[in-house]
Amino acid sequence: MNKKKLFLIDDHKVVRNGVKAMLLARMDIQVVGEASSGREALVSIADYQPDLVFVDLKLPDANGAELIGELKELVPNAVFGLLTAEPGAADLERAKINGALAFLTKDMDTSEYLKAIDHLLLGKIYISSAFSAVMMESTDASYTPREMEVLQGFADGLSYKEIGARLGMSARTVETHKNSLLKKMEVKSIVEMVRKAIRDGHITA
Repeated sequence: MNKKKLFLIDDHKVVRNGVKAMLLARMDIQVVGEASSGREALVSIADYQPDLVFVDLKLPDANGAELIGELKELVPNAVFGLLTAEPGAADLERAKINGALAFLTKDMDTSEYLKAIDHLLLGKIYISSAFSAVMMESTDASYTPREMEVLQGFADGLSYKEIGARLGMSARTVETHKNSLLKKMEVKSIVEMVRKAIRDGHITA
């Protein structure tokens, strides 16, 4: 099997070990290298030529969102993900500009990390729910976390009833949230609503 190579950059060893532990069940991913600072990463990453790179936002000597741009020059074929404990809209936008495709939080569970990796391997954007909430709030403070969850449900192809079951609400309440979203996003259908949200990076496909 041709394994994809992952390089981890985080100043906390416990975080690096946690990510590696989550990947033990993935036979298609191999952690080939790691670094605890921006300088260390810049010096060593080219030797590994990784396919995937996870970069911590707050490093001792660098801002991860900006570091991604420098690293991408050294490993242009790699796909980058920003990793943070405190998601912020400005950091996300900076990381996007520098070429990141995934925006991950350290409190994500294993299934979401694996889902993010699957998206990255396909060259698709992945935005964790926490980052999505921050983006929605920064775009329009009137968006609620519940509306964002309903929006993600439609993006996942779920019906009103299925979204209701996922979120613990009735199908009628889901429809109420949907109508509110249509009005706020100034679109006329669920398809348009989802396409706009994905295009703007608020949710994942």
